[in-house]
Amino acid sequence: MSEAAERSRSPIEVLETAGATDVGQVRMANQDAFGEFRDEEQGRHLLLVADGMGGHRGGEVASQMTVDTVRDYFTSRSGPAGDFIEAALHEANTMVFDRAAADGQLAGMGTTAVAMLFDQTPEAWIAHVGDSRCYRLRDGVMIQLTDDHSVVGELVRRGQLTPDEARVHPQSNEILRAIGTQPEVLVDVQTVAVQAGDRYLLCSDGLSGMMTDDEIADVLGSQAPEEAVRTLIDRANLAGGTDNITVQIGVVGAFGAPARTGRPADVQASPAATTRPSPPTEKIDFGALPWLAAAAAIALIAAWWLSS
Repeated sequence: MSEAAERSRSPIEVLETAGATDVGQVRMANQDAFGEFRDEEQGRHLLLVADGMGGHRGGEVASQMTVDTVRDYFTSRSGPAGDFIEAALHEANTMVFDRAAADGQLAGMGTTAVAMLFDQTPEAWIAHVGDSRCYRLRDGVMIQLTDDHSVVGELVRRGQLTPDEARVHPQSNEILRAIGTQPEVLVDVQTVAVQAGDRYLLCSDGLSGMMTDDEIADVLGSQAPEEAVRTLIDRANLAGGTDNITVQIGVVGAFGAPARTGRPADVQASPAATTRPSPPTEKIDFGALPWLAAAAAIALIAAWWLSS
């Protein structure tokens, strides 16, 4: 596994993150790339995964160019978050396409990309092109937030394939949309509501093609981010590791407060029972007991004398 695993917190302490990439068990080179960028002045935090394709080194160049272009755009531009993240991927598309046109050895190269942008509001923005995915795990339920721009993804949406069938379909690597393969690209952008406790996963198909969503959810919900990243990559490799594997995880803590640490509850666990605190126990001064007994005796004698 790459030593690029990372952990950090956003300037407003909303995110605990981890990410890593691995070449897998079959490929000779890693054509995936990922990045994590923070802008403390604007309070923004961006996660990005790119899965390159094309030629003997084209995919590696395309994915790294996309990460570098988004990073440069992130550090030099501002504007509404949704417009910003879409414009950054359009800029990457132009850069990759122009580079491929200028270098015959890189002709036809391209890359998928999925990016998630957090800021100081309870919303986040997701932009993607291709079949790299973004998942959300909330209250033990995981959903895929992005649609695969691929042949099998379209067949799943039409009901002609199940997700499990799509993972092993012979056309599973045929992408319908990618960064850098055409002068213009259509970027899907969406806004999602963010809640404390949410767990977000960005990944290349080297993970989603090797593990079912339930298997991914089990790890994502039961381990801290850095541990989960390593476990997911290890399990994808054990399942065959037929492609490069890249994983980014972001866990949302309470807004304006540090993200939770320690091992989270298991995804399958039932909600913890509510425990009421015991009422405070009054302290008894045992040294005062003889005096209390004497006072009680005097009171009894006085009552008997008055009644006689």
